[in-house]
Amino acid sequence: MSSNERPAVLLVEPIHAKYLALLEKHARVVRPGGFDEASLAAAAAEHRIDAIVIRTKGCVSKKILAASPRLKVVGRHGIGVDHINIGAATARGIWVVNTPAGSLTAVAEHTWMMILALSKFALGGDAAVRRLEFNFRDRNKSLELRGKTLGVIGLGRIGTRVAETAVRGFGMKVLYNDIVKYPAKERRLRARKVSLKTLLAQSDVVTVHTPLDASTRGLIGTRELARMPPHALLINCARGAIVDTVALAGALSSAKLRGAGIDVFDPEIPPPRHPLLKCGNAILSPHSAAQTPEANLNYGAVVLDVLRVLAGKRPQFPLNEIKR
Repeated sequence: MSSNERPAVLLVEPIHAKYLALLEKHARVVRPGGFDEASLAAAAAEHRIDAIVIRTKGCVSKKILAASPRLKVVGRHGIGVDHINIGAATARGIWVVNTPAGSLTAVAEHTWMMILALSKFALGGDAAVRRLEFNFRDRNKSLELRGKTLGVIGLGRIGTRVAETAVRGFGMKVLYNDIVKYPAKERRLRARKVSLKTLLAQSDVVTVHTPLDASTRGLIGTRELARMPPHALLINCARGAIVDTVALAGALSSAKLRGAGIDVFDPEIPPPRHPLLKCGNAILSPHSAAQTPEANLNYGAVVLDVLRVLAGKRPQFPLNEIKR
């Protein structure tokens, strides 16, 4: 088979060398000239692509789908698919797949890094020692986690791993809010499903692990933050648009909330004068929770499902259902 007869895969961003080599063995790999919609649509049309592998940059919109009449599968190198129009893909008979457990360990550990650093005033204590201000310990008391309540918004794979650590590692209680009820997890973790209002009011630590969609966009705003006790912590390693960070900055600066850990933003790079950047009781990271070598290797495995579909087989991790 000549190189032009092999399926063409639009690779939007780099992937792990192991899976890049596998992809290049079975397909022609096409790289776009840019990440904007016009550039992706142009590359799709020019190369008559059969598949797309996308990470966080760019999108898979109706325009890009329309420019790809041969497209059979969209592979998300990661978990979140809010930048992929799954409905339009399904209508065109295009599979959408991801790597649901790819960043499970990485994001759960990053979440706990933030919880522990905030509960123990780690960054402030470090800065105080460097200034030789040891009276910092008298002004800022650490929070012990044992016996406290963890509120998990979204008890999927990552939320469950965070909850398991809370119960087994720190002796915490667990509340959760989800559109799905998980009786087996409730028994195993002694967790209780509650309303969002109750979770916010009764949790000492709230951690967000829900997908971004119409129902979760702006889920945590001024009213929700006001329901949290002033000693509570809020962690968001899910999607930036779930939490109103301007409202969060207001709660932090007015001591209505003890601290927050934020790994995701909306927009992805906040403006220089965003009030959250000035909050000393917030730990911020540049959407890096999943950026470990192990997670990037795991994410690259989306290539396996892409190649399955191109070979006429059903994918292992579909996000939609295509009837043939």
